[in-house]
Amino acid sequence: MSSLVGGIGGALIGGAIIGGGASLIGGKMAADSAESAANTAANAQGEATDEQLGFQREQLDYLKELDKLPRQYREEALNQLGGAYTGDQSQQQTFMDRARQSPLYNQIMGNRQSGEEAIMRNASATGGLRSGNVQSNMYQYNTELQNDALLQSYNQQLQGLSGLAGMQGYGNQIASTMGDMGITAGTGIAAAGQAQAQGQVASGQAWQQGIQGASGAIGSGIGNYMFGKGMGIF
Repeated sequence: MSSLVGGIGGALIGGAIIGGGASLIGGKMAADSAESAANTAANAQGEATDEQLGFQREQLDYLKELDKLPRQYREEALNQLGGAYTGDQSQQQTFMDRARQSPLYNQIMGNRQSGEEAIMRNASATGGLRSGNVQSNMYQYNTELQNDALLQSYNQQLQGLSGLAGMQGYGNQIASTMGDMGITAGTGIAAAGQAQAQGQVASGQAWQQGIQGASGAIGSGIGNYMFGKGMGIF
């Protein structure tokens, strides 16, 4: 009889130990599962962030490529305008040569014959065809016409260069895209960190519950054994 009673007491202790061990194992498995889920979530967030950043990098490269030509035009136009406004003789001569070859100059000078004919008709009508005034008027007319043609053609070049110098590029879009990339990276890092943190908390809670369960099971078994001992059962 005493061996049977002693066996019951041992079973209580053994059962408590087994129950405590099972609780610890369950807690460890739950903790590992929580960490694994957190790692999976963090990795998925990292992959999604990398993918989004990849698209934004492609957009940034595309915008930079588009901005090359406007930037080149702006820089060249500013260089030429700088030479014109700072008294660079070589640059000003280039403007003058271009002015003489421009369609506007040729168009203005193409009307020279009609103006000369008008002077001749006027001189003929007034009887002054053979006077020195005719030659003087002709010279003055041609000089003023040429100067006007050069001035208009010269200014036309400056206006065109000013337009190129003020050409809008893609600087704002580039800056905006770079800002978006920073936000994407920051958001992704924060989300991945949050997933990891939540996993650590869940893992710690699961492990703590396992320890508490083990402690409770062992404590209960020991308490039952001691109670039975006190009652003289064992």
